[in-house]
Amino acid sequence: MNEILKSNGIKYGIILGGVGILMHLIIYLLGGLTEENAITGGVIQFVFWLGYLGVRIFQCINTKKELNNSITFKELFTTLTISITIGIFISQLFTYSLNNFIDTDYGTEMNEFMNKQQVIAMKAMKNFTEVSSQDIKEVANTDNFSIIKTGQAFVMSILISSIMNLILAAIFKSKTNPLNE
Repeated sequence: MNEILKSNGIKYGIILGGVGILMHLIIYLLGGLTEENAITGGVIQFVFWLGYLGVRIFQCINTKKELNNSITFKELFTTLTISITIGIFISQLFTYSLNNFIDTDYGTEMNEFMNKQQVIAMKAMKNFTEVSSQDIKEVANTDNFSIIKTGQAFVMSILISSIMNLILAAIFKSKTNPLNE
């Protein structure tokens, strides 16, 4: 693998991890996601999502420039995937540690809030899909910050981010094929 791709993937992954930690810290300092500040938390998450996107766009531009404006779709997708994997891992590790070891009371409150919101959503969907009272009880008793749920969130985040990686790689790849020059 090209050293520029690897080093940019790691460098921007650490930056993305820092952005994720900063977002979680701001929400934590505001008291977490509650009914009272759910909109504020949502706005903060959206602003940080835009920040994530900005960092990834800058990564594409910078990596392309470092490779003399000649980069393939695969190379861009690879470096973006490295960075997002590292960034999500750092962010998820921080969130897991915060909720399970640093402030367990906060983790318990956030888990209860998340379960309550999921039950509300399931009840609202009951008109469209078949949701049993057993399903609702299972959701209400879910530990959203267990190692399994954190792992599932990590995998889902990677899959969702991969869609954006594909789009960014398609936009920023070199317009001409460097092999045919």
